[in-house]
Amino acid sequence: MTSKWKDILLYLGLALALLIPRLPGLDSFATGDEPYWLSMGANFYYALGQREFQNTIYEYQPAVTTMWEVTGAMLAYFPEYRGLGQGYLEFEKGVLDPFMLKHGKDPLILLRDARLIQVGNVTAMLLLAFYLLQKLLDRRLAAFAILLAGFDPFFLGQSRLLDHEALLACFVLVSVLALAVYLFQGRRFVYLLVSAVAAGLAQLTKSSAVAVLAPIGVLLLADLYQHRAAWKQALLDAFKTFALWFLALALTYVLFWPGMWVAPAKMLGNVYGNAFSYAFQGARVIAVEDAEPAATGLNTDLGGFLALTGDLFARLTPLTWLGLLLALPLLFQRTRELVPPSTGPLAALSGFTALVFVLMFALAKGRNSPHYMLTSYVMLNLLAGLGWYVAVRWLSARINLSWLPVTVLALVLVLQAGSGLMKYPYYFTYQNPLVPRSDKPAFPYGEGLELAARYLASQPDAKDATALVYYSRGCFSYFYPGPVERFKPYFVDAGHEADLQNALDGADYLVIYYAIQGHLDKYQPLLSSLADKPLVKEIWLDGYKYAVIYKLK
Repeated sequence: MTSKWKDILLYLGLALALLIPRLPGLDSFATGDEPYWLSMGANFYYALGQREFQNTIYEYQPAVTTMWEVTGAMLAYFPEYRGLGQGYLEFEKGVLDPFMLKHGKDPLILLRDARLIQVGNVTAMLLLAFYLLQKLLDRRLAAFAILLAGFDPFFLGQSRLLDHEALLACFVLVSVLALAVYLFQGRRFVYLLVSAVAAGLAQLTKSSAVAVLAPIGVLLLADLYQHRAAWKQALLDAFKTFALWFLALALTYVLFWPGMWVAPAKMLGNVYGNAFSYAFQGARVIAVEDAEPAATGLNTDLGGFLALTGDLFARLTPLTWLGLLLALPLLFQRTRELVPPSTGPLAALSGFTALVFVLMFALAKGRNSPHYMLTSYVMLNLLAGLGWYVAVRWLSARINLSWLPVTVLALVLVLQAGSGLMKYPYYFTYQNPLVPRSDKPAFPYGEGLELAARYLASQPDAKDATALVYYSRGCFSYFYPGPVERFKPYFVDAGHEADLQNALDGADYLVIYYAIQGHLDKYQPLLSSLADKPLVKEIWLDGYKYAVIYKLK
């Protein structure tokens, strides 16, 4: 077999390994934010159709790549949407779903198609990351590290959702690796371009991608140090490299965002004004000039950092944590005879990039959900992959068993993938079994509500019975044929008793998402008042009570 065919089979095998756990059940459930992104993507698609490019924006995210994915799904499933004259539908009011149903289209199919595009993009970026990584490391090591990262349960689960974080993580990974290849493997311009384009796409995905400047800066400083003998020329070269990189990033940002073609100041003001205000003040502003600098601040204590590192420990597998311990010798260059010289610096770079994203969200007030630092999960798993590979090489050099490396590494990958697969289809609910089990689910995101919806859908009055549901949109409504009303969180606040009672009087069933509400004290009076109502169903997942269904009439 020729080397060309070996390469084709290798990439095909990697693609299948990454795709197989991601493809099943893409229409089996929905999460809390995805219906909103369908709505924003529909508005984006409509703006493109009307040539109203100034409307291709959503606040601070800017989520342009996500909205392009929805646009692709629209073109496949509902292309006529752009010409129906409905205008821009308010995404917070859930009007897209009834509009689609009115025209014979199912929003769940649109979500499935958008998720499918997301899975394809993530897989393509991971394959590109492998291509770059094997330029720096042994090919087998590169393949193992990418698969270990790709099989991480939290990343695996998030990469199947219509969300930004998995794309952001992949773009950052590619950007950092491509610049490393450019600087230390012959300075071919194409790699500098790939790095810059990936960084630009990362910025179009989420404004938090500015953190990529830290590892990019470290790479440039490392190259400068390497050529310190001629420091003046090296400094000039570093400046030229960064200038070219940033220029290509900016061009990518403009090219792929139609809003930048017509209203760049508005786009940049809304994105970065809102981003910094939301991060540091916990609130959104309309434009950068509306921010209140005096009200901004940082988390200066260790609380945010400890919380996020605790989330990492709770969600990364024991295999990943063991791999990180095994990687420690790499940081001190104690294993030079076992791996290429670039392995140690790459290990340090991976760890540094992970730390940067943890610190950014630990310091920024108001934006510290665990999935926001998904880039850290990918980078830490990459580092763990290096650790496992070196440890196995070290062991095999002392135990003359030719089958040992392949067997151990294959077993690690199988166990890593199995950790998430056993939670199918909610891979992101995985919890490290070495961490004491909490009294409530970790990161409940609407999963399980589709089970409540399917139960009520099986009842004889389903098409006419009104269900009052927290997380009603998408998570429940996509799977229930009858009318659905949203249980608004403020209903249980003092002074809103009349609103709560009116909502209860207008519903036939009440579905409480116990995963996030049952442990809250303020919901106890409501739960107590329902003692005389029939509790018709409890939804349990992984030993947790996720939802309860009361019959009100």
